[in-house]
Amino acid sequence: MRIWRRRKRERFAPFDRTALPEVEPLTFEESFAEGLLVSEAAGRMALKNRIIVMALRGDEPFDAVRASAAAREVLHELVQELDEVAEWSAAERESAAQREGRSAHQHDYHRADAWNLRLRQRVNAAVAERLTELRNDDAYLAEFAERARQEAWEEIAGVIEARLAQEWPEIEIDEAYERERDDRMRGLTLDLKRDLADARQRRETFDELDDSFGTWSG
Repeated sequence: MRIWRRRKRERFAPFDRTALPEVEPLTFEESFAEGLLVSEAAGRMALKNRIIVMALRGDEPFDAVRASAAAREVLHELVQELDEVAEWSAAERESAAQREGRSAHQHDYHRADAWNLRLRQRVNAAVAERLTELRNDDAYLAEFAERARQEAWEEIAGVIEARLAQEWPEIEIDEAYERERDDRMRGLTLDLKRDLADARQRRETFDELDDSFGTWSG
């Protein structure tokens, strides 16, 4: 007859936070590189959305010159936002310097956060300055606009492929079908706009849940 013995429960040492390796803070150069990448990605997304709206309206063919001009405008809007965040960081740093103790939440800054706020101010100001320079670079704007156009087409193509994958009924093409073609195309355009809006909303929701750079952008 087999006798079962209760296994002795192992005791684990309590968690010791001081035993964790010290995390090296990001340098200005690392933060600047990440900030520039994030800003450029945000700019391309904004331009991509504009290109999609223009494509769905179907008013005019794609124009690379107009797209470059729109890219310059998008970068200008980003520069304004970055300047505002830099100013906010400077003001918040002065206010945080008067507060002692520990933060109650991620936006409750105290004296210990002054270094990080100063870094955030410098990074946003530097990224804004760099984007201002790039706004005057025609080659950069052309490449920026082309990448946004490609991303716009990928998003539109994905929605169209998903809709074409559905089961479609057999359609008899007659005079009535031809007469109602414009109405059907308008209806399809509205459906695509809704599908694209849903896709963008889902992507934005996922981005909010996994914001890799939210700690510095303010």
